[in-house]
Amino acid sequence: MMRIVITGTNRGIGLELVQQYAQRDDVAIFAACRHSSAELTALESNRVMIIPLEVTDTASIQQAVAQVQARVSGLDVLINNAGINPSGQQLTQIEPDTMLTVYQVNTVAPLMLTKAFWALLKNGHQPKVVNISSSMGSLTNRTYGGSYAYCASKAALNMISRGLAADLKQDGITVLALDPGWVQTDMGGQGATLTPQQSVAGILKVIDNLTAQDSGAFLRWDGSKHAW
Repeated sequence: MMRIVITGTNRGIGLELVQQYAQRDDVAIFAACRHSSAELTALESNRVMIIPLEVTDTASIQQAVAQVQARVSGLDVLINNAGINPSGQQLTQIEPDTMLTVYQVNTVAPLMLTKAFWALLKNGHQPKVVNISSSMGSLTNRTYGGSYAYCASKAALNMISRGLAADLKQDGITVLALDPGWVQTDMGGQGATLTPQQSVAGILKVIDNLTAQDSGAFLRWDGSKHAW
């Protein structure tokens, strides 16, 4: 049985990850989010368990780990998907609070969640940590202005992914930074080039095919390498 924790599952990419994993027979999915949605609640079953999680709250993280630990002895996949990209990030608008809030959710939380689930991951089968990054976190691609908080938070997440890959190598845990592409979600907008179904179908293939040699990489949803 593949045991999976996914954050930010009440909509968008996170919800689609739950939907597509739930189509598999031998899975135990822990769908973590602040508040469930009608779409997510409809997926709840003996294989899909919804757990409340505020990713910036230490006590909430500890409670989520306890709920997972009560059901399984190990974790095979942790997908740090929860993220925010608020308005007001242009140079004329950006404020310290916006920078810090986005950094807390998009960068600090994935690190803290990985740390919290570390013991369970060590007991997993070919365990993997997948940090959902973005092409907007690429220094090579940064030829435009604005979006200061989001871009910086994803670039920092990429650096954290590299560090985690080094630290967790001894435990056989593969760590990946993954760009899901430009996806038609509330964040990506309806003008985006990929549907959630297309993006997630690719993401699942990437995760299925990950090996230890891929640890520390920055890949796209289609498996190709992304420029740092």
